[in-house]
Amino acid sequence: VQIPSLAHNEGVDDAILDVEQARSILDYLQTFEYASRRHVVFALLWHTMCRRSSVRALDVTDYNPDDQYLEVIHRPDTGTPLKNQGRGERYIALSEQMCELLNDWIETTRDDVVDDAGRRPLIATAQGRIHQTTIQNYVYCLTRPCELAGDCPHDRDVETCEATEWQHPSKCPSSVSTHAVRRGAITHALSTGTPQQVV
Repeated sequence: VQIPSLAHNEGVDDAILDVEQARSILDYLQTFEYASRRHVVFALLWHTMCRRSSVRALDVTDYNPDDQYLEVIHRPDTGTPLKNQGRGERYIALSEQMCELLNDWIETTRDDVVDDAGRRPLIATAQGRIHQTTIQNYVYCLTRPCELAGDCPHDRDVETCEATEWQHPSKCPSSVSTHAVRRGAITHALSTGTPQQVV
């Protein structure tokens, strides 16, 4: 089988989550699922513009509520490598609203567990650190129109559509990946005047 060679920008998913949809999702989560795992994951992805591996890598101790920032650290030896390894390490400033959400998550909702390496993951489940696939599924689920609106723009029956099942939310033509959230957040930040170096 001959594998076609692609130019640098070919074969790349160009899906993007627009700011209006992101706001609708965040408003929904703020109202109906405040400080839930899905709320915290989606808010972190949108507000920090991080990759899902960075969100997964965060520990409780990487969050500084007093100075309002997160520190993203490459820790391959304990199961949380970053895509760009050491070059992906950075500090991320947080808004007061994001800190309030994280504080409430840690104090009231977060499972108080440690992972297999003895670390306290910021995004924890009862079993330990959240899996990247779970983060991806949250985004696929939240970006399906039926998740928030209850109806389907693709003329599917919501009751029988396989995309409404936990294992298959990506089968919805409207659902997007975590990278589309990142791309949308970056595009929004740049279009509202945030300097490229800051982004």
